Amino acid sequence: MGKKEPESYDGIVTNQRGVTITALGADCIPIVFADPVKTVCGVAHSGWKGTLLGVAMATVNAMTAEYGCNLEDIIVVLGPSVGPCCFTLPRESATSFHNLHPSCVRQLDSLNPYVDIRKATRILLERGGILPQNIQDQKGDLDLCTSCHPDKFFSHVRDGLNFGTQIGFICIRE
Repeated sequence: MGKKEPESYDGIVTNQRGVTITALGADCIPIVFADPVKTVCGVAHSGWKGTLLGVAMATVNAMTAEYGCNLEDIIVVLGPSVGPCCFTLPRESATSFHNLHPSCVRQLDSLNPYVDIRKATRILLERGGILPQNIQDQKGDLDLCTSCHPDKFFSHVRDGLNFGTQIGFICIRE
């Protein structure tokens, strides 16, 4: 924040107090970042393409480059998203997740393998230097599949074009 806004983006970071930043998701992962030491926060929207393009670590890298954050101080929360029980991609796209780590894909030989974007995001964050214990992705309802739980979440996979949106948000108190 505080710089010229790009034409499009999936992540934003700030150290401004009293400003709430948000990331939307209806199966994609709303990711929230916080560095309580440097008092910096960020959010990112991570769908399957953004996951492969590294939006989570790009947000972390912006925190370190712009505000001097240390990787070991950054806490990351992965909001609810579609799970590997319901999310499939064409084999060509799923192969990229398999190349990242074989455990990110089930039934790779099928036309539409099941893909775990949450696991892929965790792997990429850990490889990038985020401490495993600083990645929150299993407490409360965080690890529930958005498609499997219509009573709790919106889902594009489940509902098609008639879907709502979850919001991950954070702000630094004034």
